[in-house]
Amino acid sequence: MRIQLFAIAATVLVAAPAAASEPANPAPPAAAAASSDAAPKAEKKICRWLNKSGTRMDEKVCLTKAEWKKIEREDY
Repeated sequence: MRIQLFAIAATVLVAAPAAASEPANPAPPAAAAASSDAAPKAEKKICRWLNKSGTRMDEKVCLTKAEWKKIEREDY
């Protein structure tokens, strides 16, 4: 179960930066400042230590509460 959780967490961590790439033509600074006021605050990250297979060293994985819930739902 922990190995599957680690594999899913690793997949989420690898896929997240690719999905968060910036658009080719970023908005001007004035428009960016106006939109940042209306944007919701970033969710707090929750960090957990997960066992890596093949080693005695644990790995620290930090995800939002929603991401942890998604991983736990997929694990069962």
